[in-house]
Amino acid sequence: MKNMEIYDASRAVPQEAQKPFNNGSFSGTDINPMWRIRKLTELFGACGVGWYYEVISERCETYGNNEMAIVDLNLYIKVDGEWSKPIYGTGGNTIVKETKSGTKFSDEGYKMALTDALSVAAKALGIGARLHVQAILLNAVGVLDRQLLAVQ
Repeated sequence: MKNMEIYDASRAVPQEAQKPFNNGSFSGTDINPMWRIRKLTELFGACGVGWYYEVISERCETYGNNEMAIVDLNLYIKVDGEWSKPIYGTGGNTIVKETKSGTKFSDEGYKMALTDALSVAAKALGIGARLHVQAILLNAVGVLDRQLLAVQ
């Protein structure tokens, strides 16, 4: 496998797998988690056969009156018949949040943190890289430079 083969095959995200978001303090484009799983499967084979992840820790961290589920994992991919070294990812999501209207609880916090961690690990392979580069450019200069995007 050539150095940029995985990156080049997975950097573009189809429009139907993109969803804009604005959580009040940060805005951007979310990538559908099932699209990432599909891309991993297209590139390496079925989960458990050509790729898999191993959760290395799950924890709850408290920040003021808010609690976050944090998941750390290692992603492994099989390339040319050999398993990769671990590709680390960490993710988090709120499980208890204080709002103006009271305390909100989420029973999906750990699941969402795992999905976030998997997306971070997949990003290291270039999966969805075009959107990540766009976000960096928009945040750094405030203007999207199409010439810069053409090179990534």
